[in-house]
Amino acid sequence: MISFEYRILSEYKIKIAKIDTLVKSITTHREPKNTECKDASEFLDVMINEIDQFYKNHSEVLSKNGKRPHARSRLPENKKWLENIEKFYELNPKRRPRK
Repeated sequence: MISFEYRILSEYKIKIAKIDTLVKSITTHREPKNTECKDASEFLDVMINEIDQFYKNHSEVLSKNGKRPHARSRLPENKKWLENIEKFYELNPKRRPRK
């Protein structure tokens, strides 16, 4: 049986991958002024809002597992989230992302 925590972490990972894929396709498109790219940018804004809301709703589980808001996120830094993330990396130093 899949735990609720694992389901949240997996869903967050999938959402981040979707955003990163869309960003890559927008930046490597031949005609960046095309209507297709403009529509993709609008869709990217929708996806970022969705992932921000997801992080707000499940911030306790995500921050305790070392997950930060996405780099393109519009969420303000929360002291509690940062403390949870640092605590996680103190307990698991090998899982700290490289800079």
